[in-house]
Amino acid sequence: MTWRAVRLAALAFLLPAALAGGCGAGASHYMRDDVDLSFVRRVAVYPFYNLSQDMFAGQRVQSIFVTELLDRGQVQLVDRGEMLAAIVELKLRPDTVLSPEQVVTLGKRLGADGVFFGTIEEYGLERTSDDPTYVVTGNYQLCEAETGRIVWSSQMRSDGASLMRKLFGGGTAGIFDVARHNVQAALGTLF
Repeated sequence: MTWRAVRLAALAFLLPAALAGGCGAGASHYMRDDVDLSFVRRVAVYPFYNLSQDMFAGQRVQSIFVTELLDRGQVQLVDRGEMLAAIVELKLRPDTVLSPEQVVTLGKRLGADGVFFGTIEEYGLERTSDDPTYVVTGNYQLCEAETGRIVWSSQMRSDGASLMRKLFGGGTAGIFDVARHNVQAALGTLF
């Protein structure tokens, strides 16, 4: 086999993988099997908790999350203002984990079937190699408003590296694209 044939064979093998590869991702998810999610029609999104170094990461990813939920058209979304008013009225704190009883109370107040929660664990530039890349790690949950139980959870890590970028050069995908991919991949395990 000639050198040219070897290169063509390698390209034929690597090109589909490179084209399919966008942002690198690693995920795990859980879906409660005794719950029928078709009854979850109206949902609220609780302010995302932020563990990253970027003080606005929770708000940034939550904004993308809300847009992706609306784009999918699977559920009706409680208005953000309604959610914030309920948080104040019920004396809840956005930076604490709610008990199942608090989720039930919040769900009743909002007339919601479910409440989404999110924790942003990483958001920013990771410099662990010669090629710095943007990284977003998010943990997303849906709690049933009737019982306060977690019915879906997805932890997703996405980065801006891809095989295509590594083979043909170019920097990392932008932080917005990485965050959007992160949310899309996580919601893909639900809808």
